[in-house]
Amino acid sequence: MMKKLNVLLALAFFALLSTSALAQDEITDEDLRRYALLDEVVDAMKSEISDLTKEMVAKQEGIDGKRFNELNKGQGEPASEFEQKFMDLVNKKKDERIADIKTVNSILATKMISGGAKKYKAVKAALKSDEAVKERYAKIQAVMAASEDGA
Repeated sequence: MMKKLNVLLALAFFALLSTSALAQDEITDEDLRRYALLDEVVDAMKSEISDLTKEMVAKQEGIDGKRFNELNKGQGEPASEFEQKFMDLVNKKKDERIADIKTVNSILATKMISGGAKKYKAVKAALKSDEAVKERYAKIQAVMAASEDGA
């Protein structure tokens, strides 16, 4: 009888451990909410790149938005030396901002989401492949957007 009890206790203990391990792999609504917040920060930083570029073009004599777009797409007349230097400067600023975004994203992924980078990657992967997680995430984003609109 005692041996049977020990076996049952051992099985219960292993079941508890495996349930605990499964719970750690589960993506919670809180994980999704934090991922959404992180995503908002990154999106805001990305939009700043566009704003910075527009500001640089607006302040630069000799280049307007149309010409900038032509140069950026490699269309129209070949770039003059002046235009090429300006485009190099714009691209350097963009590259710096993109590097900053990657750094911020990495730091936030490890600090904001419980479980760190491993959990961040799991959430990101689930959002690409798991319809149920995508639906939960969409609902969380809608609530966040509604609260921002009301703020």
